[in-house]
Amino acid sequence: MRKITMCLIGAMTVLSLAACTPTTEKQMKSSGGEVQAPIQMEETTKEIVEKLPDADAPVLEMAFIYSGNSDATGLVRNTEDVEILDEQTLVDLLVQYRVLAEGTEALSFVIEGGEKAGPGAEEAGTGGGERVGILDLSAVPESGTAGEQVILASIANTFTENFELDKLKLLVNGENYSSGHIVHEDDDYLVYEDKYEKFN
Repeated sequence: MRKITMCLIGAMTVLSLAACTPTTEKQMKSSGGEVQAPIQMEETTKEIVEKLPDADAPVLEMAFIYSGNSDATGLVRNTEDVEILDEQTLVDLLVQYRVLAEGTEALSFVIEGGEKAGPGAEEAGTGGGERVGILDLSAVPESGTAGEQVILASIANTFTENFELDKLKLLVNGENYSSGHIVHEDDDYLVYEDKYEKFN
């Protein structure tokens, strides 16, 4: 009985080794004599190629654009992917979100003061005082008091967040911003509105 058991164990071991042996080229030959590549390997290779990123795709940056909510009591923060993050791109997006009028141009934009925050820096104003942007627009739409607050806060939040500014000086055709409700002097600036979702 012991011999029979040993023979059965030996036979099972041989069969299990044969099942685990890699397929040889001879076994892979088809009836026509050509070697067939394993289908599973082809599919895996195709999958890997399809998942590679497109080397020609543009590198996009994220822009944050603020616009008025439905009842002009606060702002909505929108995100857009852009190829170039500059002042005219932001102005064009503010036009798209109906904050500024069609055809509005950024005549100039300069940043003075502190360095942009980088690795190891805690905030944007490190290394040179406040980081101040000076934006000169070709036009800013006329509006009632609530509408004007939405427009100014949208411009301020859009530019201060995207360019990491402490404050923004708004000019229109080279002159301090002024309207029937608000008149800016030389020392008046726009700042980021923290509670933008609902104005007080």
